[in-house]
This record gives sequence, C-alpha cells and structure tokens, in this order.
Amino acid sequence: MIEVLQKKFLLALLPLITFVTEPQAQEVLQYQTDIQGNSYTIFDQEIVKFNAASKEEFRYSNKLLGNISILDVTNPLRPLIFYEDVQKLVITDNTLSKQNQQVINFEDLSMFQIKCVATSRIDNGTWVYDQESLQIVKLNRTLERVVETGNLLQLLHLSEFHPTKMVEKSGYLYVYCPVNGFLIFDIYGTFYKTIPITEVAVWNIIDEQILYVKHRESFVYHLKDFVSEPLATTYPKSNKILWIDKQYLYHGEGNEVFKTPLIAPKK
Repeated sequence: MIEVLQKKFLLALLPLITFVTEPQAQEVLQYQTDIQGNSYTIFDQEIVKFNAASKEEFRYSNKLLGNISILDVTNPLRPLIFYEDVQKLVITDNTLSKQNQQVINFEDLSMFQIKCVATSRIDNGTWVYDQESLQIVKLNRTLERVVETGNLLQLLHLSEFHPTKMVEKSGYLYVYCPVNGFLIFDIYGTFYKTIPITEVAVWNIIDEQILYVKHRESFVYHLKDFVSEPLATTYPKSNKILWIDKQYLYHGEGNEVFKTPLIAPKK
C-alpha cells in the first residue's frame, strides 16, 4: 500500500520536476596557441585557456555580447576578444579576467563597421579595420586615433578589400584578404608590399615566416627569401583545420582538437 501511494505521489509531482541533463558538447570553432605555449579553445561564446602542460587554467564567456568573432593572443598578457555583431572589443589580462577587463564600444567612437582587430605590442594600442571608411586605424590606450591609412581601395587601386585577419609582428602589420593575399604595412600605416598568396584557410607568423594552409596543404613562406615551400603533414581530410604554429597543424572534429607534426621536406 505504501509503495502504491509513493508512486501516486511521484506521478503527481511530475509536472513540477525539471530533469537536468548534461549539456551537449560544443563544437570547437577556433583554436590558437601563443608564444608562451598556452592554447585557447574557442566555442561560440566561450574561451578555454590551457597552459603548456595542457592543463585547463581559465575560462571566459560573456553571453550578453553574443558569439566571439576574433581572439588575438599575439600578446598573451593582453588578449583581445572581438564581438563583431555588437561592435565591442574586450581587452583582458593573461587570466582572461572579467575583473580587469576593458570594454571598448566602437559605436561610441563613431565607428560602426569594424571587421578586424589586432593588438600592438609596441605601445599596447589596437589596430582596427573600418569597413565604412575603408581604412585601417590605430587607437592608442586612451582610444585616440594615432594612425589612419586613408581609403585603401583608392590608395592601393583595388577593386575590393575585405580583410579577415590582421597581425602585428616585428614592426609590420600583416593584413590578410582572401582575394588580395597578404598586404603588409609598417607601424605608421604606410603600405609596404603585397604577398599574393590567396585562398588561405589559417595562417600564423613565427620567426620571419608565414605558416599557412591552402587547399588543405601546409606551407611556409620565408619573408627574407620570398619563397614558399610545402610542409609534410597527414591528417583526416574530414577534420576542420583550426590553427598552425611552428611545430603542429591543429585540426578538429566536434569538440575534440588534434595536432599533427609539421615536417619540412629534405633538400
């Protein structure tokens, strides 16, 4: 009798019970490593930082800002997190701390179509590409415009200019456009040269070299010699290419990230 009453009681409570299940595993959308050996796994709205021993250290998310568009860890002490949909940039410290973060609202600066951002290690400034004015602008720490390139379509006589990523390295700003290739500027915003490597999936700059993946094959471009050579690597062709550094090609499937060694061909 008691058992029957217990069953009836539980059935009566069913409409009030919420069954909690484990959240579905998120897909890794981006992945990066920094010069200190840390790695960053980026999902829609969350970043997970691992140290060089692959131990999780910190997490960051801000659901109020939506999905993460760009993470720049060129300076691991000052990561930049860009939210294109809401035109906001979050600057954190090496712990991805919300307590010490600075939030830049580009609309407050009368900039409404920022597409790319990059950190400047020279003065802790920030490079941005403004699609509305078709120019690259550098903001200093007080958000003053200290560099403006002017309209790049006119200056460089281009039919289109849609950069997807910018990186400052060794006194130059590398701007990548899938159609135009790598456009290089000095730290004063003066155009230097173009490297016409197009249709690149991921790329990174290390030790005077551009490491990149094109058509699912890995290459290294030597900035001093102006030559490119293939890098030997084998990985499942179904996997998504996420990142490349001096030692590995990183690729993923679902919520897992794998790495494959890069080997320069013997000469």
